[in-house]
Amino acid sequence: MILHPVVEFRSGFPDDTVENDDEVVQWPGRNIAEFLKSTLEGLGYRVSEPIHAHEHGWELDIWRGRKSLWLQVSVLDAEECYLTAENKTSWLWPDVELFRAFLSDVQQILEVESRFSVIGWYPKGGPTRGRAPAASPFDV
Repeated sequence: MILHPVVEFRSGFPDDTVENDDEVVQWPGRNIAEFLKSTLEGLGYRVSEPIHAHEHGWELDIWRGRKSLWLQVSVLDAEECYLTAENKTSWLWPDVELFRAFLSDVQQILEVESRFSVIGWYPKGGPTRGRAPAASPFDV
């Protein structure tokens, strides 16, 4: 089974960029990260406050018990947004079942919330020329 931990989507969330003069002070996507935090907590995950990663967007550290996962929200504009998930459970013996369950939960969140649209899943590394997106985080 091939996992697709990168999601490209369109966002219906308002632009929450904060600029001061000609400089970006807060990059966009915090509102998306806060929505994901709240929703994932409702599913039983423990989630950090959104971490400002500057031009990379916003990060969330996520735990299920003592096992950790990671999610980054990157907003280029409303038409081009990305989520990137990583399995941080163990470098040597990662908990693949937990990561699959997490990706499935993220998929369900994106499909249920109307502010996410045109959702496509990609393998690690994201979209590449000539590769069509998958409809889910899993290829059998």
